[in-house]
Amino acid sequence: MELRKRVRHRLAANAVFTWQGAQESYLFGEGVTRDISFDGAFIFSLTSPPVGSAIQLDVLLLPLHSGERSLRMKTEATVIRVEHATGGEGFAVAIEDVSLDEGSSDLCVERI
Repeated sequence: MELRKRVRHRLAANAVFTWQGAQESYLFGEGVTRDISFDGAFIFSLTSPPVGSAIQLDVLLLPLHSGERSLRMKTEATVIRVEHATGGEGFAVAIEDVSLDEGSSDLCVERI
């Protein structure tokens, strides 16, 4: 049964993310999106925040044509599922707030 409210689009885009770990330390990870919508995404990554973690996520959407600018999606999200399977390690997030900006190719996230 499909529980998603919106269609997710297959898209391989570079992503970086941070979340608060134990003892108020901030942890960092990077990966590639498998699919994405304005409500959620799945990110292939060897580093996965725990289910329920609030993360800051920065995704770089590269231009389709040369001469165009890239688009950056910055968002706050909550990890809703972690998968540890051969060839499919990563996690799913529910996106809470999105900002889109024209941007450079530098990915970065700010602390929550």
